[in-house]
Amino acid sequence: MEGVKHTVKSMAGKEVGSVELSGAVFAVELQPHLVHDTVRWQLAKRRAGTHSTLTRSEMKATGKKPFKQKGTGQARAGSSVSPLWVGGAVVFGPQPRKYGYRLPRRTRAQALCSVLSDKVQTGNLIVVEDLGAISGKCKEFVAALGKLGLEERSADRGYSALVIVSDQSPEKRTLIERAARNVPGVTTLPVNGLNCHDLLRHRYMIVAKDCLAEIEARMSA
Repeated sequence: MEGVKHTVKSMAGKEVGSVELSGAVFAVELQPHLVHDTVRWQLAKRRAGTHSTLTRSEMKATGKKPFKQKGTGQARAGSSVSPLWVGGAVVFGPQPRKYGYRLPRRTRAQALCSVLSDKVQTGNLIVVEDLGAISGKCKEFVAALGKLGLEERSADRGYSALVIVSDQSPEKRTLIERAARNVPGVTTLPVNGLNCHDLLRHRYMIVAKDCLAEIEARMSA
């Protein structure tokens, strides 16, 4: 599959060149059904599944009848923890369980490539020359976002940007995360943490030029 040429910008927002994106990763056909399946799989894995209701055997109560069988004018009752009573046990209630299930690796890879390709087609992929220019200051990071042409949705909702940082430079990654953590709507992820759900939650994807090779290597593995 043919590659795609994409503009590379500096942190000042100026075009400084171009880069060839892999067609097998950034120029595939969008497959919404695979993206839907993958996001459902992600959200199912996140569920804690710690809900638990008490059955009759788990309730603490005496085994004595609440009142005598006859002569009261009421319906017969054999237990004070009957599900029919207020404060009684629960029948067929939720119990602790795991919601995760298996999704083929190929399906997840195809879905991720679909979302990455959509970012390229919609013009929401921003490739910068080097994220190392960020010094860890929140003010400088916000100024850089403005220079890159990102539109702020509102003061409280922020920029809706996903910043991908390299797995190979922990020091640089720490500075970027420190600069971005207090900016509303901005999420930082390592290359290994790139996923469909976070890509769909954010409008823009900002990635350093040197991270592209890592992303393409991950998708081809």
